[in-house]
Amino acid sequence: MRPSEIREMSLEEIDAKIKEIRMELAKERGMLTMGTSLENPMKIRSLKRDLARLLTIRNEKVRGKR
Repeated sequence: MRPSEIREMSLEEIDAKIKEIRMELAKERGMLTMGTSLENPMKIRSLKRDLARLLTIRNEKVRGKR
């Protein structure tokens, strides 16, 4: 997910996407702890990075920087 795409979203959409990514990340981590082999091991890294981008841009919007 690109930062420009996130900046076009409203706060409600960003919050919904954050919730969705957190649930997906928890599911992937659960599969990893159960010993299930993941289809795409890089998915956890990309989910974490997307979550960080969403949270950063959300905080920018809340604080009025952009």
